[in-house]
Amino acid sequence: MPASSVYPAKQHLLATARNMGVDSGVIFVRGGNTIIHPDSDTEYEFRQDSNFYYLSGVREPACAAALDIASGRAILFVNHVDADEAVWIGVPPSLEDYRKTYGFDQTEYTCDIAKVVEALRPSKVYVLPHHNLEQLGSKTLDSVAIDSEKLITAVHEARVFKDDHEIETMRRANRISSDAHVQLMRNTRIGMNESELRGQFIGQVITKGCDYEAYGSIVARGRNAATLHYTKNNMELDSSGEMVLVDAGGTFEGYASDITRTWPLGLRFTQECREIYEVVLSMQKAVIDACVPHKQWEDMHILANRVGAEGLLRLGILKGDIDSIMANYVVGYFMPHGIGHLIGIDTHDVGGYPSGTERINAPGLRYLRCRREMLPRMAFTVEPGLYFVDAVLADAKAAPDVAKHIDFDVVARYRSVGGVRIEDDIVITETGYDNLTVCPKEVADIEAIRIDAYEK
Repeated sequence: MPASSVYPAKQHLLATARNMGVDSGVIFVRGGNTIIHPDSDTEYEFRQDSNFYYLSGVREPACAAALDIASGRAILFVNHVDADEAVWIGVPPSLEDYRKTYGFDQTEYTCDIAKVVEALRPSKVYVLPHHNLEQLGSKTLDSVAIDSEKLITAVHEARVFKDDHEIETMRRANRISSDAHVQLMRNTRIGMNESELRGQFIGQVITKGCDYEAYGSIVARGRNAATLHYTKNNMELDSSGEMVLVDAGGTFEGYASDITRTWPLGLRFTQECREIYEVVLSMQKAVIDACVPHKQWEDMHILANRVGAEGLLRLGILKGDIDSIMANYVVGYFMPHGIGHLIGIDTHDVGGYPSGTERINAPGLRYLRCRREMLPRMAFTVEPGLYFVDAVLADAKAAPDVAKHIDFDVVARYRSVGGVRIEDDIVITETGYDNLTVCPKEVADIEAIRIDAYEK
């Protein structure tokens, strides 16, 4: 985190406690541990438990945290490192340094967890269902009620609403990742491999301060872009008439970015590529402009579908009455995913479906990762796309009420496009939205970057 910033761990713990609606007891959470590959001494790359990170800000393994709800006292537990271990991993900060860095009231070693929690004399201990509780000690486990249900819902709801620290951290992740996308636009050349672009992206974001990829990057040329989560990333870029779709983001100080851009492998978009791209761009612009507090997220998906339907009608891919097209969810066969999702510590962040909220069983809509009212400080991705997926279009052809609205001869002309997706990360404000993503997406801007790159 920035040197001048203290991670708001205590504020996150208190927000979670408020969501629980209780005024006593202890919240206890554990961080992740390093994991060793089977039959070796090689560690898997460590990534902190997301809920623990939210409540502590600590990215190191083998730590824990507690909140005495009645007093509001926040306690961080860190692993003791002896001299032998310090030879290998370095000398850790002092307990006081940990306390100041993460904003806790008290710091202790993990070997003292049982003693410290016992001294708080809790009536109940609230834990996460997937956490091991052995460190609490037999006395606490035998004599105190353990609640493993209430905390998970409360922390998920707290994570939905981003504070200023979180928003600025996500803005930094987006800036770094946006710059990396632009660099890839400049560097893309015929004869390269998809893997080269992925490697360049990872190098760019890590060089600029990101921790790692927020998720497995997607680098998909041409028809590969018709696979939504294509991750082979191993084919040659060999046709100037194709595009490459890059869905990639870096994680900065524990918070993810999620950005997608699609650009031509040559200097300019072909006519078919440009036409599909411009429909997708119009879908994204319409949705982003409509993002204000108190609207329902699923309505943003429906809006994207309607704008997409209008664009596909203009191209002759769709035909007939737009109200019938919408009623039969025809665009869902070209955009078989949701319009976006919550984002934060996790790329697909928690809290998208509050208790009792059901999924909508309709093409496209059934894959929505979020169904709830948009409120200030929520962070969403907005990622419309249009794809020509053979298996999905075969389903469409077999459904008479859908097939009557699709001109499959025209579809065949656009099949080589594969797919187009454009994705930004936004935060809902009191009056609208704040777009954290600063990567070019207008056709003229992308072509200018491509032309300039080739001229140099």
